[in-house]
Amino acid sequence: MRIIVDGFGKTVAKRDNQIVIKENGKEEDYFRIDEISQVLITGKGSITFDALSLLAEHEVDCVSINWKGHVDYRLSAPERKNALVRKEQYFALMDSRSGHLARSFVMAKIENQKAVLGTLAKSREDNDFILRQRYKLSDLLQNLEIMEDKKSDEVRNNIMGIEGQSSAEYWAALTHVIDEKWGFENRSGRYAADPVNSLLNYGYAIMESEIWKSIYLAGLDPYCGFLHSERYGRASLVFDLIEEFRQQIVDKTVLSIVNKNSINPVDDFEFRDNMVMINDKARRLLISKILDKITSKIQFNGSNMSYSDIIQYQGRQIANYLTTGEEYVGFSLRW
Repeated sequence: MRIIVDGFGKTVAKRDNQIVIKENGKEEDYFRIDEISQVLITGKGSITFDALSLLAEHEVDCVSINWKGHVDYRLSAPERKNALVRKEQYFALMDSRSGHLARSFVMAKIENQKAVLGTLAKSREDNDFILRQRYKLSDLLQNLEIMEDKKSDEVRNNIMGIEGQSSAEYWAALTHVIDEKWGFENRSGRYAADPVNSLLNYGYAIMESEIWKSIYLAGLDPYCGFLHSERYGRASLVFDLIEEFRQQIVDKTVLSIVNKNSINPVDDFEFRDNMVMINDKARRLLISKILDKITSKIQFNGSNMSYSDIIQYQGRQIANYLTTGEEYVGFSLRW
């Protein structure tokens, strides 16, 4: 269970073996610690030292997401004490394992992009353009499949070039299916230029906290990536693994919200600091839909698993590949 702390004047506190949520000093709700998987803070308030200790003791992370759709902070228990995993992670940068992982992340991403476009094409009569874009993705994927594994520094530019091209074709197709009233012309990145991009950014921030947890539980260093190079302060491995899950969890959810007109591009957004900001109603709906998706179950590797469990599984698979050589296969779905 995820606890969402929204609004203003909220306090997260501890009582015995429970986390208590208060509003302006009055108790609003309470939860047993063994029922909680994460505390997601999207409002303003405070948290007590006792509550932090209880959360850390039970390895429940506490994540704050601001109005821009950025993770402000993540509080968690001390790092897993597994030096072997991290040692192999660093050594892998000097051999072909790093290139294999970088390539696997992008191959899975393109497979999922193809799956989204395939789903859209099935549901539309005017699907010629979408199918053409999907065929382009297939061609780009083939270029990755025949690429030789080398250390990431030697192949990163080629892999990122293919990734960038595939993303351009993918977003061009999505632009084709989103009503013009949303003002969506292309993926604008971290600084949302339109309502759709603001929804995407916020959804990715929620997912980022899930990926962080997977990396943490696997004993990996979140700042040592293979696809994304090291940059001070950037959790490169988190951004590596998130590539496998953006399309199925966030993109499809945002498309559903937008195309069903569940919110309004005028009434539910506002312009602030040269960015589009999501208002409370739309933000709460998005959070609810993304978390529902994360906890929903699908068939994966012969089992009925939630996306949350699959994310944890992929983190363990990275660690297993680095320490045992067991082949790493990125997560992807077929339409």
